[in-house]
Amino acid sequence: MTDSDFGSSNPCDTDDLSARWDKVAFRAQGSPFENLTISGLAKNSGVRQWSRSGSKVKGDTVARYIYLTFDELLEVEKLDIKTATHLIEICETTFVFEAECDDLGSFEEIDSQANAQRMRFVEEYGLYQDFPVKLANLDVDLRELCVAEEIITFVDLMEFLDRLADKAWIGGSYKNLQNVFAHGDEKGLTKFFPYRLGHRGFHLTETLSFCLNRITRKELQSVYEYHERRRRRSRLLGKRMEMPKVVEEKLLPEVFECLHYYSKRQPRLPIRLHDSAYQARELMFLNDPQTEGVLHWLIHLALGIFQPSKNHDPELDEDLSNLSVPISPEIVKDLRAMVQSEAATETP
Repeated sequence: MTDSDFGSSNPCDTDDLSARWDKVAFRAQGSPFENLTISGLAKNSGVRQWSRSGSKVKGDTVARYIYLTFDELLEVEKLDIKTATHLIEICETTFVFEAECDDLGSFEEIDSQANAQRMRFVEEYGLYQDFPVKLANLDVDLRELCVAEEIITFVDLMEFLDRLADKAWIGGSYKNLQNVFAHGDEKGLTKFFPYRLGHRGFHLTETLSFCLNRITRKELQSVYEYHERRRRRSRLLGKRMEMPKVVEEKLLPEVFECLHYYSKRQPRLPIRLHDSAYQARELMFLNDPQTEGVLHWLIHLALGIFQPSKNHDPELDEDLSNLSVPISPEIVKDLRAMVQSEAATETP
């Protein structure tokens, strides 16, 4: 590597930078900052924006650099002196901020307090820690973030938000959800998760309604139109409309995931859903007749797939005959086993 590759710095300057890097790199190893992005630390610490090419690509975290020597930063990561100095400044400023937080206690104590607060929130409202975030009412950006960060459950998301509590640069729905958790906002919780005001835990009906929020407006309109024509046809014997593809490609697979999750918690659920009075009571909590009607139909479609013998509706039989839903065989098998097990317990 030539001198021009290192910029105009003299050897003394390079030695000084190398010593500074060794100090911050060693301190960062194993710290809470290790898995955070460099760009995020720069924004949070007030240092100028991290502008290295590729800084927005997943993987440009603190851990990518801190196990390298200063020379390896230049040779392996291809940083010039100016960029390497910028990286050092970001790390140094971050640790200055950490030192200023010493009066609040150690990171272990802060983490412990945050965890206790999360558990109080969970226990107060009876929330399900293992609830899959993919079934929550999150916007596209937040769902993509959860996938990228491998956030699977409700409690995973709470912990993630705690770790990045000061990263206001994410903004948007992230910040709104952060406020819900931070302040124990019961009403705000209903916007993102299937929580029912005045009732503990999460609920199937509200979870199913979120499935409709994850399809496009055009797709949703086609589902509403099909359901309305189907309802009228049963009375007027009108011409049959082709079922929208979104029903079998997106909605029914998600309905099955919802049924599978809640049936593991409530083994009698698949049997109870055949009770029209029970289902009507649950759907009424949505206070939206159009959505209630569509979900009633989708539930019976799903039940008709793994419990065809229970179906006595010719219209539903016709719908089922036109489906080729890509449902997980494991989910169908589990649901059938639950129904059989519950039915066996009811047999005198």
